[in-house]
Amino acid sequence: MKNCILLAFALCFFTAQAQDFKTSEKYALVNQRTIGQEEEGGALIDLVVADDTSNVVATIKIGELELFEGIQISVLLNPGLETITEILKVEVEYAACCSGTQSYYFLVNNEQEYTALPLLENVYCDMPQADTHYIFPSQAHGKEDIILRAELHYTEKYTIKDIKVLQSFVWNDDDFDYEDAITANER
Repeated sequence: MKNCILLAFALCFFTAQAQDFKTSEKYALVNQRTIGQEEEGGALIDLVVADDTSNVVATIKIGELELFEGIQISVLLNPGLETITEILKVEVEYAACCSGTQSYYFLVNNEQEYTALPLLENVYCDMPQADTHYIFPSQAHGKEDIILRAELHYTEKYTIKDIKVLQSFVWNDDDFDYEDAITANER
């Protein structure tokens, strides 16, 4: 019986440690405005905190409206980075002969300030294939105090076959924009 309790505790601990992004209504999209020509044009949309629409987090650019499919907003709570309370992820989806996504990531600190990570773009033509993601310490395959930019390769059944780390950023409780705060290792 004691072993069963320890096993249950261990499973709960690892499940809690390996978090994933969950859809959120904490943020909203407002003020859509068209840019460019109607047939080829895009749009700009403000990403705001839902209960305070004057608090603009970022402006998201929609490249080609005729290929635009939708936007998904999700949040990773407690990502395991000092002073960062959550990671906000915004995915803009496009569809044509191949589908694609643009993924915007924002680190949200204790003072509700937002720091953007570089944009990630993925194109999906054949399955299975590889795509690029950021992996945070609290997620499966995450590393303590490190943000990984990784390429995930999949099996025929869409399970992760291989992970290739493209870049790692050591987080030391400072702004992402400053070179002395983050060190990047290219591989």
